[in-house]
Amino acid sequence: MNAGEKAEFDRSKRIVAERQGWHCFHCGVNTHGDVWPGHSTHHRQSRRFHDHKPANLVRLCGSGTTGCHGWAHEHQAEAERLGYIVPGWTDPRTVPIRDWRGDWWWLLDDGTARRLTQAEIIEHQIGTTEGEDDERS
Repeated sequence: MNAGEKAEFDRSKRIVAERQGWHCFHCGVNTHGDVWPGHSTHHRQSRRFHDHKPANLVRLCGSGTTGCHGWAHEHQAEAERLGYIVPGWTDPRTVPIRDWRGDWWWLLDDGTARRLTQAEIIEHQIGTTEGEDDERS
């Protein structure tokens, strides 16, 4: 990561933590403050794509091998279904993510989030199911 990317990532990490109210997006544990060692910022789409914008990031408890961050990497199919993993060919802004309360959100590059409407949730679930059906065919 070059200096410019690091600066963008550091700025985005703070925005993401504030957007989530300093909670782990997956389980809801309070991760307040940057001094608490039990949290990390997860790239929904691999870091190799150099996307450090808030729409691609969520704050999770644990590290890449522990807590909810570890869960996302260990259970990739489930994490992808819930929006924690985004395939490289997909724009993270077009993939909703489900939080610890069961609410679905669009994460935006400006650091805000918008809750999906009921119609959007149904559309997303139908699209996810169709994709699974295509894989089985």
